[in-house]
Amino acid sequence: MQSQATYNYKVVRQFAIMTVVWGIVGMLVGVIAAAQLVWPELNVHEFLHFGRLRPLHTNAVIFAFGGCALFATSYYIVQRTCHTTLFAPALAGFTFWGWQLVIVLAAITLPLGYTSGKEYAELEWPIDILIAVVWVSYAIVFFGTIGIRKVKHIYVANWFFGAYIIAVALL
Repeated sequence: MQSQATYNYKVVRQFAIMTVVWGIVGMLVGVIAAAQLVWPELNVHEFLHFGRLRPLHTNAVIFAFGGCALFATSYYIVQRTCHTTLFAPALAGFTFWGWQLVIVLAAITLPLGYTSGKEYAELEWPIDILIAVVWVSYAIVFFGTIGIRKVKHIYVANWFFGAYIIAVALL
């Protein structure tokens, strides 16, 4: 069945582009951190020390690169499989800019040493609040799109994306 629906590819494209950008940045930070293990004299400044770059690298690869990729793919797939455009397109735009703000704040605070000290949950509480707001907005857009779908069937990909949205929210 061919759909005549128009889709919101703007936010999908934005997340896809930033997936590439953050992937390059995160992996470049990883290369620098790895080089510091081989050549310790590269640890020239306290803000660029291995102990501060490693959390930046892991957060950039997991949350910036991986997060943007998951936002892009889920927004693309939910529209195509539901034969409708995204629910609340302005809120979808907010999820993009909010997630980019989270990433930039992490890139600033982690090298400065502002962390909670918990592995893979290093970000400070104000950033955690922003993450929660963005994630709830993401859930509203995703599940709202499923709610206005033009087809009866919910494809398995949407079940998996929905499960991951709920599972991450529980973390």
